[in-house]
Amino acid sequence: MIQKLKLVLLFVAVAGIGSAYGQVTVGSDAAPAKAALLEIKSQAADATTNVTSTKGGLGLPRVNLVSTTTLQPFIGTSDAEWNSSNQATTKAAHAGLMVYNLSTTDPFKKGVYVWDGSTWAQIGAGGGSTTAAEKYFYIPSFNIPLDAPSDDERTFNLYNEYVKQFTKAGNSTFVSSNTATTFETIPSKGTNTLYPASELDYVVTYYDTDILKDVSVTAAGELKYKVKSQITSPASFLNVVFVIK
Repeated sequence: MIQKLKLVLLFVAVAGIGSAYGQVTVGSDAAPAKAALLEIKSQAADATTNVTSTKGGLGLPRVNLVSTTTLQPFIGTSDAEWNSSNQATTKAAHAGLMVYNLSTTDPFKKGVYVWDGSTWAQIGAGGGSTTAAEKYFYIPSFNIPLDAPSDDERTFNLYNEYVKQFTKAGNSTFVSSNTATTFETIPSKGTNTLYPASELDYVVTYYDTDILKDVSVTAAGELKYKVKSQITSPASFLNVVFVIK
């Protein structure tokens, strides 16, 4: 009897090892989809709605990410896995790692992040789904003061101009083709708010060198310039691009 019991236990153990390398469903006894190694569902897919759970979803680990280019706090930069010999392998091995980030230290925002093998990319609203075409925009036309020519430095706040022109309140010329819309600002993609100044880079791509000189832009979006002449021409304009970080 003891020998038979040992054989039964051995069979169960071997069977358990085999199933550990198979497909797994968490939350129900329903079989996982064919291409899923792991599937979380409380029921088989509903024939009409395709719903597979009425009980809950996946609760991601909540963490405070430290840097967009490291795996901290999980792997420290002084750990053996992060030294010059192992770093590339460690980065590649963790591609696909997903967490819910709680840190709001620049450049992070709260939300779901995925490690892509080299950096943390936010997914969803305002995150890694942003395409190249959505990474920048031009500020609408505006006028800057042209006082008498001098070596005195002038300042014009480009970010404030963006806020003013993209906000309905106080703007009597704000008109929309969509009469049903109720937005009070022209929203940033996915966020329904204006971009904070810290989330933008400011780039001047052209200015009339006969009119302005010593042109620069601060990280806060302030244009610094000196007036060289007040005699304008068709070439007297300024191009400014806002780049989304």
